[in-house]
Amino acid sequence: MSARAPADLLVQGLRELGLGLGESAFRQLLVYADEVARWTRRVSLTGFKEPERIIRDGILRSLRLLPLLPERDRARLADVGSGAGFPGIPLKIARPGLDVTLIEASRRKASFLLHAIRLLGLEGISCLRVRVEALGEKSGILGSFDAVTARALAPLPEAVALLTPLLAHGGILIVPQGKRPWSHDIPAGLRAKLIELIELKATSLFPPETVAILRRADVSRETFPSS
Repeated sequence: MSARAPADLLVQGLRELGLGLGESAFRQLLVYADEVARWTRRVSLTGFKEPERIIRDGILRSLRLLPLLPERDRARLADVGSGAGFPGIPLKIARPGLDVTLIEASRRKASFLLHAIRLLGLEGISCLRVRVEALGEKSGILGSFDAVTARALAPLPEAVALLTPLLAHGGILIVPQGKRPWSHDIPAGLRAKLIELIELKATSLFPPETVAILRRADVSRETFPSS
């Protein structure tokens, strides 16, 4: 794809996704993309270094998940291994009513996330610098989220084992699988139930993508698997 102005690419992508964002949210996404590019030159936040890839593969790909989130007001979303903030920050900008927690182990990446939150003037979003395995019951967040997302965190069975304890009863786990065929069985004993595999169709900007959707079936005490 030839280089294009970030704003033009964002307009096309939002149109393909059927998303009508206000001017403020649109500008926030552009500022965010510019800041990701600026920091990535120094900190290596993401493998997306070109502005058009940050827009297409970072922001717009994140927004493809928006229709999969719970619809209720103030739904709680955790984005684990958030990195540069994909998908948590774009989802928050597009849907301000979400209560978002970004979980990131890297000090430098967490510093960027806190900076981006302040720069964009976002409210109802926080960042925890911690490995997800290190979260314990004293953290107060286990079993509290309506939805949990993770991109490239781990193979699906391991991701399910790591992330299920964060979900509230009926909470959903949203795990993009890229173009890879989903062929893993969920390990026995995990307290999440496969709902379906969503096939996101190819468009002029996006290749086809599979997203695994799982629901936590109960709220009995559950801890993170030992390493």
